[in-house]
Amino acid sequence: MTKILIVEDDELFSNTLREVIERDPELQVVDVINNEEEALKRVRSPAIHDCDCVLLDLQLPFRTGDKNVSSLAGIRILEELRHQQGFYGTIIVLTNSKAPADGQRALAAGCDGYLCKRAKISEVPQMLSELKMAIKGEVILVASQMRHVFIRDDISAKEARMLDLLAIGKSWAEIARELGYKTPKAAANVGDRVFDKILSPQDVAKVAAEGLKKRHKALEIWNSRRMSHAR
Repeated sequence: MTKILIVEDDELFSNTLREVIERDPELQVVDVINNEEEALKRVRSPAIHDCDCVLLDLQLPFRTGDKNVSSLAGIRILEELRHQQGFYGTIIVLTNSKAPADGQRALAAGCDGYLCKRAKISEVPQMLSELKMAIKGEVILVASQMRHVFIRDDISAKEARMLDLLAIGKSWAEIARELGYKTPKAAANVGDRVFDKILSPQDVAKVAAEGLKKRHKALEIWNSRRMSHAR
């Protein structure tokens, strides 16, 4: 069962979203929060790590009933999730904004997908179908208007967690269980693609010439990166 937290102040949209999501027996909405203050309380509690996915609006009021909303509220929550609480689940940003700057900020803060809520009625069924797949971690959802912002080769939060687990000696079976992959082979296939992201053409040539494994070289580079960031 994939557990989902919705942070969204538009009651009509959040109710519709919840109804559509829970038609899938594998998905469960654990809560709907409509303001930044309550969202931050939830994010800072141990309960956040029981969630697999957060659907997060960028623009939120600070408290319920506030007339004004902050365009940076969602970014603050996103940064708290990723950088303070170490949340490795899927985070999909929901927003009415088509501004590239908002997408870039969300990307930098660590979101996995970006959904513009301004969709034509004819596009809604496909959008919601893709959203459910993204919630399960099967695809990364990006609004067509924002696609240029999100074409990237860097490591997502979930991929970073995989590398951290490999670095401490976890098996593919253990990684599959922790990160929600169906089988150890599925986790290993994802891992192989992650290694390709990390290795430069020079690294690949060296691996081939010296008979090394991609995994070992990729983890060497990953550990080096982590040490340099910790300084």
